[in-house]
Amino acid sequence: MSEDKLASDLEQKKFPSDMKQEVLSFSEVCRILSITSATGKNWIRLGKLEPIDAVAGKPVFSRDDIDRLIAAVEAGDKVLKSRRNKKKVSGPSLYDNYITNRHNISVINEILEYDQIQIDEDMLRVIIANFALQFIYRTHGDDRTGNLIREYLCNDLHACGFDPLIDDLLSGVADSKGLAYRYSGILEKELEYVPEEDCLGFVYISLKNMSERKLSGVYYTPLSVVKELVSLVRDTVDLSGMRILDPCCGTGNFLLYLASQQVGPEQLYGQDSDKLAVLIARINFALRFNITDMDFLKKHITCGDTLKTLPFSEYDLILGNPPWGYDYTTEELADLAAVYRSASHRRAESYDLFVERCLSLLSEGGLLVFVLPEAVLNVRSHRAVRKIMLEKAEFRFITFLGNVFGKVQCPSVILGLSNTVDKSEGIKVSSGGQTFIISPGRKYTPDTFNFHVSDEQQSCLDAISSNAELAYLKGNASFALGIVTGNNRAFISETPRDGYEAVLRGSDVFKYRISDSHAYIRFVPESFQQVAPAGMYRAPEKLLYRFICDTLVFAYDDRKTLSLNSCNILIPEIPGLAVKYVLAVLNSRAAAFFCQQRFNSVKVLRSHLEAIPIPIVSDKVQREITDAVDRIMKPGARISLLYDEFDDHIFGIYGLSAKHRDMIRKSLKGKNRFLPPEPYMI
Repeated sequence: MSEDKLASDLEQKKFPSDMKQEVLSFSEVCRILSITSATGKNWIRLGKLEPIDAVAGKPVFSRDDIDRLIAAVEAGDKVLKSRRNKKKVSGPSLYDNYITNRHNISVINEILEYDQIQIDEDMLRVIIANFALQFIYRTHGDDRTGNLIREYLCNDLHACGFDPLIDDLLSGVADSKGLAYRYSGILEKELEYVPEEDCLGFVYISLKNMSERKLSGVYYTPLSVVKELVSLVRDTVDLSGMRILDPCCGTGNFLLYLASQQVGPEQLYGQDSDKLAVLIARINFALRFNITDMDFLKKHITCGDTLKTLPFSEYDLILGNPPWGYDYTTEELADLAAVYRSASHRRAESYDLFVERCLSLLSEGGLLVFVLPEAVLNVRSHRAVRKIMLEKAEFRFITFLGNVFGKVQCPSVILGLSNTVDKSEGIKVSSGGQTFIISPGRKYTPDTFNFHVSDEQQSCLDAISSNAELAYLKGNASFALGIVTGNNRAFISETPRDGYEAVLRGSDVFKYRISDSHAYIRFVPESFQQVAPAGMYRAPEKLLYRFICDTLVFAYDDRKTLSLNSCNILIPEIPGLAVKYVLAVLNSRAAAFFCQQRFNSVKVLRSHLEAIPIPIVSDKVQREITDAVDRIMKPGARISLLYDEFDDHIFGIYGLSAKHRDMIRKSLKGKNRFLPPEPYMI
């Protein structure tokens, strides 16, 4: 029986007809709270979530209880906040990197500091309408400002032909006139009109509830990124006469900036599924081009689901920032999987779908330019869309942006793709202030796109992968995560206790050695949120490695030590290769360079480790290596000197040239090597 069917049956048994919507299934609760099912189960176990019927086959919940839980989170319940999914961050938040005008940022910040009001959608519409009226009069040479919406609603003021746009914005507001009088203090505030800046969008996203934005995958693009993207486009193609689409235009910031680049309104089209954002985009468009023709505005700025329908079947330039991490329902996933190769019945990433969809909309020689998470280039779950890119497009340029979205830790890129057959120009790459061209002959596979690597660096990667007889951990190793307790405060002690034993964190792991642990745990697997089979922790010998790290850091353990999830487990099982030999290869500069350049990640994933080529050597060479490992692991050893000597030996095993060795050393120079302290602590 499905959870939804179970909830329906229980509603019929326990609740009167007017309360049927007050019962939620477990999956519905996880969706509402933006938590994974694993976290939901853990919250039930810890008593944070309480099912209505404790003996039911699958749990169901009271809507009132869930509403109270959400209220507790938003009111500052520290226990819940410490474990909640980051999507559940609620309340308005100043999006101060979206525009540059300091006065306008200051005004919206002042509104956010009003503790005595709750800005719901009705109030938000009134505020935006008031600022829109200010801008309308400013662009028509009239300097009147302040609470114009009150005058407009009393028919004492007209909107210079823009009245239908203001009326659309206020449509459905229950008591707009009452709000205009009640909150006159806020509405007296004034904003400055900056033609190329989406100030109305800034008001919208700053005053809108954060959790709503994140559940819909909305991350509005800062003006600096918009300018960078448009600059790349102008360097690549001539915009004259192009039909240009922003398929997820939000409030229209890309279109506004294109207008400042002498692109005419007849060329520009935008669509979004957010109705209020579309109304704001139309006002922005109308103000920028002084257009009062509603038919024109509604033709060029449309409300709809781009994954399903658009005004035209073909566009010359498609650009923008598609939604990231949209939370699709089970039914939506089924529909998407029937249409898109990058979707499945279990999961779909919204920006993958937009890439696939928009590549199919390009005219001959057309260009697609999106702001995307860097993960699209190398994370396994995006392999399907990478395969589609290779089949359908040519790469024109990529710019690595780093973390450019306020309060979001997600390295991003601007990726330019065309459907031209011309492969002679190569790929222009910008990263960390440096620019280089990748030659047209570079080959890629759907497994990863390492665009941050120059041709010279790629030649070194190729040498590592080809200059020896090689083996791989894929299919020849056991991997396990460290323990996920679900509540470290409850399970971890900072001092030894009876029945407790040492448990390692990632910070306890150095190359070859483990430092003294200052954390202790009672090993009761059934109490933890996630735990590997006990045999993995108790293996006679295993390798432990830092999970969050921009390089490879492996230590040897033969004490059957426990570890937390920041310290993961690898047990090599490559026929004929000793564990300590594999340890030496993984800790080498060659392996670190390979992972850094190929995956460019701050996480060490299983798929990364499985891709590292490990040279197959004779028993004699292995003995030499393992003897050296034993020396470096001894207390009091001169670690730095031994490591450098050791590294040269590994370079030789890979057969790397002096040029490639120098390149590897240079790329890692100045970076933390994570060698254990000298003298060793134990």
